[in-house]
Amino acid sequence: MWEHFDACLKCTLCVSQCPVMSVNPDFPGPKALGPEWSRTAHQHDMAPMEHVDDCTFCQICESACPVDVPIAHLIADHKAKVTRDWRRRVRDGLLARPHLAARTAVIGDVPGPLRRLAGISPGVRLPRRRPSAVTGLGEPLGLPRGKVGLFLDCYTKGYDPGLGRQASELLRLWGFEVVALPAHSGCCGAAAYASGNPSLARTNGRRLKGIMEPALSKLDMVITLNATCDGTLRDEWPKYYGLSFDVPVVPFDEAAMEAPKEFWDRLRTVSDDPVLLTHTTCRGKVARGDGQLYSLAERAGYTGATPAEALCCGAAGSYAFKVEHEKTAGRLGGALAKEVQRVRAQGVMTDSGTCAIHIEQESGVTARHPAFWLYTRYVKYIEEAN
Repeated sequence: MWEHFDACLKCTLCVSQCPVMSVNPDFPGPKALGPEWSRTAHQHDMAPMEHVDDCTFCQICESACPVDVPIAHLIADHKAKVTRDWRRRVRDGLLARPHLAARTAVIGDVPGPLRRLAGISPGVRLPRRRPSAVTGLGEPLGLPRGKVGLFLDCYTKGYDPGLGRQASELLRLWGFEVVALPAHSGCCGAAAYASGNPSLARTNGRRLKGIMEPALSKLDMVITLNATCDGTLRDEWPKYYGLSFDVPVVPFDEAAMEAPKEFWDRLRTVSDDPVLLTHTTCRGKVARGDGQLYSLAERAGYTGATPAEALCCGAAGSYAFKVEHEKTAGRLGGALAKEVQRVRAQGVMTDSGTCAIHIEQESGVTARHPAFWLYTRYVKYIEEAN
C-alpha cells in the first residue's frame, strides 16, 4: 500500500471539489469510497460500496487533499472488487484496451442493438475517424531545437491521425525534428486504471514502455497530445506503475508557448477571430493547473477567448460511453454547454480527444485540440499572406 493511504484528516476538501458529487446526489463521494472504505477493508473483508463505479478517476480529489492521500487510486482499487456480469466485463475489457479498438476505428459504428446489449449509452456520440487532410507549413522558423518524440495517444492514433500530423508540422515549423511514438500500437494504462483494473494498467504500461524504449535515448523530450496520457506518463508511471522515463515529458501546449516569436506575430495578423472557450480537462488541471490553454489562445490572437469555469465536461475517457453514467456525464457536459452559450463561443479548445467529442455533442460547436486551432490559424496566415 502507498505512503499516506491512511492519512485522511476527514477535512472533506476532496468532497467539496468532486465534480460527480455536484450532479449526482446518490454518489457517496471520494472520502467514503477511497480512504474510509480502504481503511476498513484493509482490516476486515468488506463488500464494495454501491456507486463506486460512478467515480470518473479525474483525480481532482487528490489535488485537493492537503496530506496527499491517493484518493482516486484507492477508489480504483475499490472498483476492482466489484462483481460485474459478463456483458459489463466484455465492454469494460474492450474500453480498458483503447489501443486495440483504435486499430480499426470502428467503435463509432456499433449498431443500436449491440450498444444496448453491451451497456453502451444509446445517446452518446462514439468516436469516428476525423478528416485528416494536412499540408506543410513551410521552412522552420529559427535554428534547430533538437529531436522530440510526439506521443500519439490511442484516440489520436486511431480516430484523429490528422491531429498528429498537424502537431508534427507545427513542431517542425518551430525547429524540432519529430519522431512519432509509439512505433506500434500501445496504451499508457490510463483507461484500465480508471475502469478499476490497476493490474491491466501496469501490464499495458510495461508493454508500451518496452515498445518505446529503443527510441527514448535518442530524444530530448517526449511531447504529448492528451492531458490524461501526459499525467500518466510523467506522474503516475513512477508513482503507481513502477515505470519511468529517462527524458522529460511535456504537454503540447507547454511546448507551444516556447514557439518562436515570429510564429506568434504571424498568427496575430490573421483576420479571422472566432470566439473560443478554453477548457482544460480534469487531468490537465491536476497535473499543471488551469489557465494554460487560455494563455495559448490569447497569445495566438483569439481575442475573444474565455476560460471555462466547469471542472469537468463529463467525458472522462470512456466514462460517458457507459449507459450507467449517461445522466451524470450529461449533467456535467450540460454545464459546460451553458458556458458555451453564455459567451457565444464558436469553438472550444480542449486537451483531450474524447472530451472534445463529448463537448461537441453537448454544445453543438467544434471542440478541438490546441494543435488544431494553431495549425488552422497558421494555414490562414499563409493564405492571407499570399
